[in-house]
Amino acid sequence: MEDVSVDFLPVARFEDKLASGCTHTNLAAGLGFLSEGQKAFSPIVFAGGAVIAAQVGNTIAYQGATLASQKLPMIAYGVLAIIFLIAPLLVVVPVLLKTKRKALREYGTLVAIHNQLFDQKWIQNKEPSDELILGNPDASSLSDLGSSFAVVRRMGLVPIDKPTLITLALAAALPMAPVVLYVTPADEVIRVVLKMLG
Repeated sequence: MEDVSVDFLPVARFEDKLASGCTHTNLAAGLGFLSEGQKAFSPIVFAGGAVIAAQVGNTIAYQGATLASQKLPMIAYGVLAIIFLIAPLLVVVPVLLKTKRKALREYGTLVAIHNQLFDQKWIQNKEPSDELILGNPDASSLSDLGSSFAVVRRMGLVPIDKPTLITLALAAALPMAPVVLYVTPADEVIRVVLKMLG
């Protein structure tokens, strides 16, 4: 019988890569590309929104309902569609939380040491005796280290960004626009458009 073993080394490498990517500019330890993948579902969200809009439009046109009474299904669909598409990304939250905590601890220590060396050199006019971190404790390295620490502090726990959320929200809301225009009097639509233009 053949011995079949599962190699968990890629998982360990994954966490190591996240730890080294904690200063990645996508503020998700290099996992920002996952957010882009969710945009691919916007046509499905749009199609679902079209179904909801058709049902709402039918209810308004043939059953005498008002737009105000049909707001709940439209808003609920938009919110639920976004939640269902964000939910799979919650799988990486524990790993990102662990990575962020570790990075805050390590970078915080590094920043504190570097700030002490900077203070010794430039404020107290003493030359540091031990080996220097990140080159000389000058203003440029202090700024670079501060920028890296700021990126770590702003790192999110869910790899989703605002453009993706906006894309999904628009995909859910766009099919509702004809229904809103259908029940809104023409003079009010013209007034709103003129107000937006000028």
